[in-house]
Amino acid sequence: MQRRGDQLSQKESCSPRRGEDSMGPSTKKVDPRVKRTRHLLQQAFWELMHEKGFSAISIQDIAERATLNRATFYSHFEDKYQLLDSIVQEQFHQMVTKDLDLPPKWEERTLRILIGAVLEFFREFDTCPPSASLNPLVEQAVQRELYHLFVTWLNQAPTSEPARSVSKELLALTTSWAIFGAAGQWSRETQAMSAEHMTDALLAVVTEGVASFTPGFVQE
Repeated sequence: MQRRGDQLSQKESCSPRRGEDSMGPSTKKVDPRVKRTRHLLQQAFWELMHEKGFSAISIQDIAERATLNRATFYSHFEDKYQLLDSIVQEQFHQMVTKDLDLPPKWEERTLRILIGAVLEFFREFDTCPPSASLNPLVEQAVQRELYHLFVTWLNQAPTSEPARSVSKELLALTTSWAIFGAAGQWSRETQAMSAEHMTDALLAVVTEGVASFTPGFVQE
């Protein structure tokens, strides 16, 4: 991917961030010991990613770097793919929710923040350890999190009858893919428009469709 704008340092942008383990807005409390152990495993994994790459990392490598044993690893994650998923989903979730009121309202401001977070993710991902085989795994994790966020927010939206009969799941699927696909193409263009202009353009396209299917959607 082509880098653009002011980039965070590799350590800042790629290191796992502490936060809630959540697929969507949640007030569920997690045992501090569990959070600490998960963070140790995530941090160890990401350090090894920089040193030797995803394919060369073993579960034993991760456990030893985290000063834990293999049994502890498997009590938290099935394999290194699920560990990668957890890092990507948690970081992306934090990017989205850090500027939102909780619970978030189904309105244009929410969509603007969401689109901005997707673009920010692609920009920060430029600084992470390059791996052509890893990119699809990371992108799939983000797209799934994006879809689940949409489903969560749509389920919290006003329940007035839409002008057209479309399920919330289908609306979440098509909208999340529209944003994710456009953001991915934007990240691959060497002369792409700024993130701010891209956010405005995507927002204009998405809000027209969303507003016609969910009458409770609040436009700015």
